[in-house]
Amino acid sequence: MTNRRILLISFVGLLIFGLLLGGKIVYQKKWVDVSILNQSQQIPGVVSAKVVNKNSLKEMVVETDQLTGLRKASQTLAEVADNVPIRFIDRRNSSLEKLFGQIQFALQEGIARGNFTEMEQSVRNQAEKAGVQIELEMDSDAIYVILNQEQAQLIEVIERNGQKKFLPTEEG
Repeated sequence: MTNRRILLISFVGLLIFGLLLGGKIVYQKKWVDVSILNQSQQIPGVVSAKVVNKNSLKEMVVETDQLTGLRKASQTLAEVADNVPIRFIDRRNSSLEKLFGQIQFALQEGIARGNFTEMEQSVRNQAEKAGVQIELEMDSDAIYVILNQEQAQLIEVIERNGQKKFLPTEEG
């Protein structure tokens, strides 16, 4: 009789645990992911956003297409992400990647030395010489860079204080 009770209690406990776990997964997939997608699609240039597990770590993957206003978009996405690091997926090409590699010197020097006006002028001059349109913004946390060339776009958020809110951008 006692064995039956223990078996029945164990079975009921396991059933309740399974229901709770299933409910959590359904809640995560249906309501949280849909909420993130809906809020992120209000930002011009954001195609989709979702939270994924990559190497057992969560990150928000944000696919973009001709995004503008990266600083404001990043701040909005950071609020939506709720402390999950954000990775942008852009539509870059090899010439934009090459230019970004070249302007990295000025960007990193600006961060290290604090000479941001010189950094801005240097970066804008290099972009102009390459025939690339640049959108460069900054706040106390990061430098926001958008490079545009025809239909290609490179997006990078370079954090100044190592907060790890933004992960390196990948090509889409």
